[in-house]
Amino acid sequence: MNRKSIVVAACWLAAQTHGVALAADVPANSAVAAPEWTQLFAAPNGTRFGWSGADGVYTIPMNGDERFGGGSATKTFVVFSDSFVGGVNADGSRIGGTQMVNNTSAMLTGATPDAAALQFNVRGNGVDQAQSMVAPTQAGQWYWPGDGLVWKGKLHLYASRMKTGDGGSFNFAQDGVDLVSAKASDPAPFLGGYVRRSLPLFSPRVGSRGEIAYGVATMPLTKPAGAPAPDGFLYVYGVRSDDYNKKLLVARVKPDAMTDGTAYRYWNGTTWGTDITRSAPVANRMGAELSVTPLPDGRYMVVHQLDTLSASVAVRYGDTPVGPFGPPIIVWTCPEDGLTPDTFVYGAKAHPHLSAPGELLISYHVNTFDFWENFSAGGVDIYRPRFIKLPLP
Repeated sequence: MNRKSIVVAACWLAAQTHGVALAADVPANSAVAAPEWTQLFAAPNGTRFGWSGADGVYTIPMNGDERFGGGSATKTFVVFSDSFVGGVNADGSRIGGTQMVNNTSAMLTGATPDAAALQFNVRGNGVDQAQSMVAPTQAGQWYWPGDGLVWKGKLHLYASRMKTGDGGSFNFAQDGVDLVSAKASDPAPFLGGYVRRSLPLFSPRVGSRGEIAYGVATMPLTKPAGAPAPDGFLYVYGVRSDDYNKKLLVARVKPDAMTDGTAYRYWNGTTWGTDITRSAPVANRMGAELSVTPLPDGRYMVVHQLDTLSASVAVRYGDTPVGPFGPPIIVWTCPEDGLTPDTFVYGAKAHPHLSAPGELLISYHVNTFDFWENFSAGGVDIYRPRFIKLPLP
């Protein structure tokens, strides 16, 4: 049995152990492929210092308006985590000297998948050496950016501060959460100056209680964001990584106070408290990345990869920002999960402001346990985002 089979089997077994079954009443509005968006992030041949694949793929409207379809009136900041930088050969293999950095970005003008409107931004040191867009001050650590927003002229990203782990296929560990901020007016935000602030949005594992990390999704329920029912709060979602079962958590803060770690409040199941360790799960079987979107009908939709590494993209509906969220509804089975024996998929999330009327644009990532597979013929098509569209009732 290969590594992929072992990991997926463990996730499936744990889900059965927790007694959570898939929803039987899957609606008829299944997702469809969005090849025009997938093609937008295909790496061009021959670009020596260009972006050629990444995961992460959070999208942030630069005017702060997150309403469905609002992206046509603004630019969109696209933020990536681990990114390949380097050229691509005609056979779809990466050139020698290709580098990997921990985060990059792009800027999209408008809300259509037009390659001419997408500008990738890679930090360099002037001698063809790529560098991460943002980096922590702690030696040996790096950022994997999460979700973010634009508020009063500043672009804010919640970033997971990472370090090397104890070995294994996933040899990394989280050490904290920082808020990284830059001027929204910069043509390539964060490539100029930026400010880092450590926030108390992380709690390490204690016994059987998994580690807690916030910042995997944000939902500003504010008038500037165009929320259907604004209450003035920024909701910041996190996950508690129990054994083989990531559980959804909710915090909130007034946007003006997001830089103040003492201002965050955590949903404990009955009220908003100050103790992060008492954060109460509102849904289970999450992924490490996800989205929560206010719908025009007053409900809230969670989009996530079921059980972190499965081929299933799922949605859940809730009546409030803290749920209760219903059972997972499978809307798409990712065909790339079987692209090769070592490929896997993860990280599903929605992009409402880039969505066309009557649908929700969703992305997910494809990766491989065999790192060098990314350099083989056709390997450039493995590690990059895919997109689907979900018709909405």
